[in-house]
Amino acid sequence: MLHRIAQDGQPDIGKTDPNHIRQCLDYLHNRNYTYISLEHLILSLRHRKTIPPKSVVFTMDDGYLDQAEIASPIFLEYDCPLTFFVITGMLDQDILPWDAQVSWVIETSKNSSLENCKIVRSLNLQHDGKVSRRQLRRSIQTAIKKLDAKTIPEVLQQLARDAGVTLPDSPPENYRPMTWNMARQLEHQGIQFAPHSVSHNILSRLSQKEMEKEINHAWQTIAKELSNPLKVFCYPNGQMMDFGGREMEFLKDNGFLGAVSTTPEFVQPEKNAESQIYNLPRLALPNNMTDFIQQCSWIERARGIKQ
Repeated sequence: MLHRIAQDGQPDIGKTDPNHIRQCLDYLHNRNYTYISLEHLILSLRHRKTIPPKSVVFTMDDGYLDQAEIASPIFLEYDCPLTFFVITGMLDQDILPWDAQVSWVIETSKNSSLENCKIVRSLNLQHDGKVSRRQLRRSIQTAIKKLDAKTIPEVLQQLARDAGVTLPDSPPENYRPMTWNMARQLEHQGIQFAPHSVSHNILSRLSQKEMEKEINHAWQTIAKELSNPLKVFCYPNGQMMDFGGREMEFLKDNGFLGAVSTTPEFVQPEKNAESQIYNLPRLALPNNMTDFIQQCSWIERARGIKQ
């Protein structure tokens, strides 16, 4: 699982260096790992078909321009299947998701601290530079995702005022999404696309009607814009508190093949397919080769079995 990509060779905390992606794909290729698509994996689980040994699946969430322009060509170069989960409201150029707004506020604020931010403890932004800001961003995002979705716009406005900035009316330069035309071009080259909701709101905090709209409208939009989208859903944020049985049953009843979470575990083909197919775990791509090799060697899987 990947998210934002570092640009212009500049290291950025929380973003993946494109050179690191190349190193990882080189490592897998040279050691006879098998790249398979997410669709291949899900259909194999559904029909109890054997999955090739040493299989690896890659996904990328959100749909930002850096992902399309920098990361996608690397996966295409290595002939490695990639599934993009896109926030449809962002590609429609209508919204900047709430969590991206938090990131933008923290990155651009020139204040030395946030003294009036009621949802987190005050934190000095000058201490430890980017590390401190990243900690603050995460703590604010964690706090906001527990709120009722209707209150989030007001909280974001309060946060921006405290930070001394004005929320942008459209995605800023560093948060520009890919366009639907770009998505169509990438789809034509072999990259698959699937829905990641309309707005990236946390589904468990929404009413039944709002939850259904986030899923259905995202799928309807992507089905209208693209030729052969994958009917697999990606839960916003994707941790266990962010979705549950209600969401999984709705996806099942509405013909979705499956869904992915951000639970950091290995897919286990030996498990009952129904028990994991609407809650497929994903490992975040580590930002260093030591951790990546440890994942690929199944040391982490062995530890999980031992526990």
